[in-house]
Formats: sequence, structure tokens, C-alpha cells
Amino acid sequence: MSHPDPAEVERLLKGISIPPRPEVLARLQKEIESPNMSLTAVAQIITSDVALSAAVVKVANSPGFGLSRKVTTVQQAIPVLGSRTLSNLVAGITLRNSLSASTVRLDRFWDSSLRNAQLCARLTREFRGVPAEHAYTFGLFHDCGIAVLMQRFPDYRETLQLANSDPDRPFTEVEESRHATHHAVIGYLLTRNWGLPEDISQATLLHHDLSIFEGNADATAARCRTLVSLAALAGSFVGSFMRMNEDSTWTRGRSAVMAHLGLGENDFHDLREMAFELLEQL
Repeated sequence: MSHPDPAEVERLLKGISIPPRPEVLARLQKEIESPNMSLTAVAQIITSDVALSAAVVKVANSPGFGLSRKVTTVQQAIPVLGSRTLSNLVAGITLRNSLSASTVRLDRFWDSSLRNAQLCARLTREFRGVPAEHAYTFGLFHDCGIAVLMQRFPDYRETLQLANSDPDRPFTEVEESRHATHHAVIGYLLTRNWGLPEDISQATLLHHDLSIFEGNADATAARCRTLVSLAALAGSFVGSFMRMNEDSTWTRGRSAVMAHLGLGENDFHDLREMAFELLEQL
């Protein structure tokens, strides 16, 4: 799977400010990637921020991760979740904090994103191919460019409404026609700058591009298809649960997603029931 043209990315990012990677996340990722990684040091980095520590424990105990026993401290969460999953949780929490300081109210957006992430993680029990922590991280981050654009353009909410209701054009095409950029490329750069796995960055860039489902797929392309499919499926359930109108993205991609996951209509409705049960617990 090829990388996007740097000149094209630069054009699409003109005038857009990407939040810098927070120091706590940079320190955590450096420790985890070290050959001499210390679980004690990992815990110390996270617990140095009381609010962050509490948020990590709360997410770790949520239904999407299905822990057999509740944890009360970061130290207990590390062996249960794994250090890389914790790193992804910290990335999501710090992203939300860095993008929530503006006057733009993003509560509904983050609520939907967190529900999508939890459901993506849960769906990996039904569909193999990607680890739960990658599915969770992708579910949380794949639309993060929307939050950036909400802050950048006062009329972006109108763009969202248009993109969600246009049956003929891809979501990103509607965005680009109005703002000369789109949330997928912004999310791609942000996930790369924040040191998230390459699979997640690639899938973030391509999650509105239905051509990824065409032809044979190597291992990387197959993981990308699965991440995009899980997030699309989770998104359709979250949208129904939150009583949002079915958007054009799911309408356009439904058949490709269900074919990739091997889902029939009965399977879809069974999963929908399971998803609603989980979402009611969040």
C-alpha cells in the first residue's frame, strides 16, 4: 500500500494546524519502544498526571475491553492490557484534551468516537485480523480530523450535514469542495506525527476510499480493509443507538464492508443487538 504524494498532502494541509504530540505521550512511547522497557517506568509516566491516570483506569474498565476483573490503578492495568494498549489509550485521552480547549463544543463528537472505539475493540472477538488495541485506536482516531476542521472553519458543521446526506459524492470530496482539504488526510498526518502504528495511519487516510476493497489484498491492505470495515460497522450501530440518521458513508460502503467481513443480514442484526447491549453500559 503506497504512501500519499507529499506535495498533495502539503496542499491539503495548507493553513491547518496539527496539534503537537504531548510530552507525556512522547515519553511513554519512547519508554515502550526501548529494548530495556520498564513497566515501573511506564506506570510512573502515566501516574505523573493524576487526571490522565484516572482516565486510563476508567477506559480500561469499560465493557469494550472485557476485563475479567476490574482494575483500580494504572499499575494493575499494565499487565492486563499491555503497555502498547495503554499507550494508545493515553494517545486518545491526550488528543481529546488537546482539541477540547477551544470554544467549539465537541462533546457529541467525542461521545460518538469513544463509543465507536469501544465497539471496534469488542468486534475483534467476532472478526480476526487486527488486534483489539489497534481496532480501539482506529475507532477513536479515524475521524479526529473532523475535530480539527471544526475548530478551523466556522461553517464546518454545515459541511458535515451536506457530506452525510450526499448519496453521490464521497464524504471527503464534499469537504474538499468547500474547504480545499478533508479530515482523512488531516487524521493521517496527526496519527503519524503522534507515533501511532502505520496500519492506523494508512487506514485513517483511506477510510472513505471504497477502492481499497477492490482486487487482491496483501497483508497490509487486508488489515486496512478490516480496520475500515470494523469502524464502519461500529459507526452504523453507534449512529442508530444515538438516534442519528443513517449517513451516506454507511449507505455507500455497506455492501463492501459486509462482503469483506462475510456478514449476512441475520448476522448484522445479531451483532446490532450485541452492540446495543454494550453501548447501554457505557
